Amino acid sequence: MSDQLNKRAMFYRELDRGLGPSVESHIAWYHKMQETQPVRYRETHNLWEVFRYKDVQQVLADHATFASWRQYDPKDHRRRRGIKSKAFSPRRMEELTRRLVQTVEELLEQAKASGKMNGVTDLASALPMRVITEMLGLPLCDQERLQQWSYQMLGQIMGVEKADYHEIRHYFTDLLDKRKRDLRDDLISEWLVAEANGAGVTREEILSMCEELLFAGNVTTSMMLSFALLRLCEHPEIYQALRDDPSLIAGVLEETLRYDFSPTNVWRIASHDTVFCGQQIIAGQDVVAWTGAANFDETYFPQSECFDIRRSPNPHLTFGYGVHFCLGTPQARLEGRILLERIVAHFSELRLDPEHSVQYAHHISSRLLQSFDILFTLGGSTREKSEVSR
Repeated sequence: MSDQLNKRAMFYRELDRGLGPSVESHIAWYHKMQETQPVRYRETHNLWEVFRYKDVQQVLADHATFASWRQYDPKDHRRRRGIKSKAFSPRRMEELTRRLVQTVEELLEQAKASGKMNGVTDLASALPMRVITEMLGLPLCDQERLQQWSYQMLGQIMGVEKADYHEIRHYFTDLLDKRKRDLRDDLISEWLVAEANGAGVTREEILSMCEELLFAGNVTTSMMLSFALLRLCEHPEIYQALRDDPSLIAGVLEETLRYDFSPTNVWRIASHDTVFCGQQIIAGQDVVAWTGAANFDETYFPQSECFDIRRSPNPHLTFGYGVHFCLGTPQARLEGRILLERIVAHFSELRLDPEHSVQYAHHISSRLLQSFDILFTLGGSTREKSEVSR
């Protein structure tokens, strides 16, 4: 595992030096590769890169040939996904909707009172962290520590940081022991009951699912919300369009997922020798499927360099594809929709605080937003005002 992480770190450092931080530079490179080298071998890293949409989709779909690092046999994979999918059942999403509205209103109290909030720490990170904490039944006082761990996991995936999995595992092990003696209405208690009843879930799997949900339920959603809020601050015409027609919020979120996750890719390992797009790939070689590049493939996304909130269809691959498609997708979209709906309902204008610059993470390959301050102007939505006047 350490060799793989070192390999990723070198890969991303080289990428950072060559491309720079702008989305435009990524788009130009993607289009060039799609036209000239849609599947290329990187001898310095002994890996393959895949850039076109249909090819990336095929890599993600063919898990028998292109395996993930943590590969389970098909039976175990289906069982684990079945267990985790219950966390995102229609019943839970319905219950979550009511709670989300309440949580968002609580978070926005600061903006109503002072007219200012940090878009990342006070909103984009705070909301998904609160949600995942409540879903798992974790102490609210641990949110800061849990947040740090989730971003350490991202850093490890990117090959730029090491996550202290020993500390994370100790935290959840201790919590499970305590929760077993005091069951509650949360996912951890539900999994513990299933373990006790012999329902096909082990303690090790519960620990693993806790870690996965901590990361998956927090980081991607936080990034999506950060990018969406920043764009609304920088493009008042888009924000006004949402005030005039809140049904466009879904389009903003989907286009944010397509456009602003441009550096994303998925790493797979060839399980056996195979010929892919005319190229001989050897068992054990890494295959980097550029989902970010796929999302700018002109065949599927005409005028892909344009951010279009009315783009339809928008079959981006940011949440993956096939058997590893992200189970938390409905929840991420729900959190984003409710947050933007409530903001549009309460505030007539969003703008960046000119006294504080937008801060990104130290490694640009993830384009991870660290901080930006939003100035809020109170005022009900255009639609609400028109309904009152009638």
